[in-house]
Amino acid sequence: MRSEAGDRPNVGWRGDGFRLIPSRFPPVSIYEDVVAEDRLDALVAIENLTNPRLQSAHRLMGLSLGLSPDSPRLQNWNHAPFAYSNPEGSRFFPPERPCLELCDSRQTALAVSVARRETFLARTQEKPIGLDMRMLKTPVEGEFVDLRDVDLTLLRDPSLAGRKARWKIGETISASAEGVLYRAPERPSSVCISVLKAGVLGRSLQTVHYRYTWNGQRVTKVYAFDDGVELLPESLAGPAEVLAA
Repeated sequence: MRSEAGDRPNVGWRGDGFRLIPSRFPPVSIYEDVVAEDRLDALVAIENLTNPRLQSAHRLMGLSLGLSPDSPRLQNWNHAPFAYSNPEGSRFFPPERPCLELCDSRQTALAVSVARRETFLARTQEKPIGLDMRMLKTPVEGEFVDLRDVDLTLLRDPSLAGRKARWKIGETISASAEGVLYRAPERPSSVCISVLKAGVLGRSLQTVHYRYTWNGQRVTKVYAFDDGVELLPESLAGPAEVLAA
C-alpha cells in the first residue's frame, strides 16, 4: 500500500452521491416544548446570530464569488458539513479539514450509514429503538485524487492509531484538491467520495425515508417507508444489488 497521495492521479468523476442523515418525520422545531410558541421566532433569531453555518454563508456571499442565496453551495445540506466540524474527523481527514462524504449508490450509503449508527448507538448503550433516516442525493462533478488502492485493512481499523494512519495519507492531499475517491470497507465493490470543495456539488434532493431497527446490540432491519421493502443489513455489503431500481 502506498502511504503517500502525491503520486496518485486525479480522476474525473461525475454522478450522483448518496448519504443518509437522521430524520424527524414530520419535522419538529428544536425549541418545541422548550419555550412558549410566541417566543420561538425571537429565540431562533438570537441563535442565528452565532450560528456558524449562517456566519459562513454570509461570508461566502460577501466574497467576490458570485454566489446567490439559492446557490447549491449554500444549500443547508451541502454547506453544513463544511461549517460544522466532525470531532472524530472523516475517513482521511482530521476535524480541522472538513469534508462531505458521499457514496456512489443508495446501497453503499445504507451499508456505511448502518455501520456508523451501530457504532454510535453501541457507545451510548442505547436501548432498543427505531431510528428514522432520510436519503439525500447530490449531483457531483469534479477531479478527485484516486485513493481506491488504499488497503481495506487500514480502512477497517477503528482504533485511534488507524484513524491517524489514514489522516497521514490525507495530509499529503493538496489544499487545492476537490476531494478523494476511495473504497468503503463496508462495501468494497463501491466508490466513495470525500468532497473537499463544495463547488463540485449540485443541489441535494431528499429521496427515500428509512427506519433502522436497533435491538440494543445491532441494527437488525432496515425498512424503506416509500415502497414498504424490508432489508437485512448484512445483505447490503456484497456486490449484488438488493435495492429495487
